[in-house]
Amino acid sequence: MKFRNLQRNIKIRLFTDFATDLTQMAIFPFMAIYFSIEVGQGLAGILLMINVLCSILAGLYSGYLSDRLGRKKVMLFALTIQVSALTVMAFANSPFYTSVWLTYVMFLISNVSSGVINPAASAMIIDSSSEKDRPFIYGLQYWSGNIAIAIGATLGGLFFESNRFPLFCFFAVVSLTTLLIILKFIHETLPVKSEELVTEVEKPERKKSFLSNYLNVLKDGRFMVFVLGTIFVMSLEFQLDKYIAVRLKQEFHAEFFGMDISGVRMFSIIILINTICVVVATIHLSKWLSRFNRQTVLTVGLIIYSIAFGTLGFSNNFTILILAAFMFTLGELIYSPTKQTILAGIVQDDSRASYMAINELSFNVAMLIGSLGLTIGAFVPSSVMAALYFIIGIAGLICFRSAVSYGKAKEVKISHEVTTR
Repeated sequence: MKFRNLQRNIKIRLFTDFATDLTQMAIFPFMAIYFSIEVGQGLAGILLMINVLCSILAGLYSGYLSDRLGRKKVMLFALTIQVSALTVMAFANSPFYTSVWLTYVMFLISNVSSGVINPAASAMIIDSSSEKDRPFIYGLQYWSGNIAIAIGATLGGLFFESNRFPLFCFFAVVSLTTLLIILKFIHETLPVKSEELVTEVEKPERKKSFLSNYLNVLKDGRFMVFVLGTIFVMSLEFQLDKYIAVRLKQEFHAEFFGMDISGVRMFSIIILINTICVVVATIHLSKWLSRFNRQTVLTVGLIIYSIAFGTLGFSNNFTILILAAFMFTLGELIYSPTKQTILAGIVQDDSRASYMAINELSFNVAMLIGSLGLTIGAFVPSSVMAALYFIIGIAGLICFRSAVSYGKAKEVKISHEVTTR
């Protein structure tokens, strides 16, 4: 599989996802610092929680609308709002006018628009891809997303504090370009049944309400077990810049060839190793792994990932931490595209965006658990945290394997019923 052989919608989505990730990472992580300085840390925390809550609700409603109105329509509407919000944010941080509250309102609107875009964009990739091509596509998406995150964080670090006006202007132009590309080149992918093929039983189902739509998704046991696995595994990743970073700052100190390495520097080295390995190895590794059984690949990847996080949770040995950084990245590279491929095969065809909206919600839950880990770590030794990390990783693996096994068992049962009729 090569990039040039991908369906046009996929190619464009990969490019626009890159632009969206770049915009978000150059702005959003630095807004907490900005609001803490301008309105105080306590109020800033409340404002950011409101922001996350609104984004979650917007994502859920986006999933519902995307399965009824179409992916492209929802994405165009959200991007139009985002371009407008970024433009006003630039104005509110310009040499002519400054307003922290106008900045917050526009930041909230921009973040909500991103929450609207994600389920529709994720569903569009599933609509436009085959099961055979998805490991390569998700590997490529993971690779480009990490590069966008690295570049965006670098741009934000360099320009956010002293040059917000040109930074916001630049990303307003980036979002406008993304909007025009989607408008011009992407075609709608929402599966539409011919009216002649829709039975009387199916017609009311197509008009189900927002609440009943998500109740049906939540009743899908296989998918919800998969979501639980996602929460477990992603909560480990959110430990990296919380408990693990704090622990290294407090406990770690080493010398390497006469160079003094503090805990903060060690954390930076781990992130650097992760970024370089992702950029260099993702695509080649995804191609190679696509020839193996997905359940086996997922199992191997998550075992490596869990062991690595357990090691990062307690070791203060420089060499062991370097090895753990490589292992954590390798495990992530192995399991992540495979997990996304399995997810794409689990969701129901007529509610893909709704399923992806719930999947997006799992990341917010995992983020909260990641923050909770910092609190727990203040009361228990690092060895307990390491054991807890390994258990959480294995619990995630069990959930993923259960979801896959449940699907196979169901397929065998249906096949048996059809055969015996």
